[in-house]
Amino acid sequence: MVSKAKGRYTLIKLISTAKTGYIRYVQRPRSSPIVTQVRYDPIAQRHVLFEESKKRKVAEKKPLVFA
Repeated sequence: MVSKAKGRYTLIKLISTAKTGYIRYVQRPRSSPIVTQVRYDPIAQRHVLFEESKKRKVAEKKPLVFA
């Protein structure tokens, strides 16, 4: 069985916080932090905040230790 390599980018789903049910899909690097964007919602007919819908593993930044 051959394992499939993961791509550098992942497709994430952004959901409108105006509760209209409008969804946008955005391609982001796997190591990027959780995404929130202000985008236009055509159902609400205004710019609203879009938040990432699913929880995903985010690379934690470890502090540098100079000991």
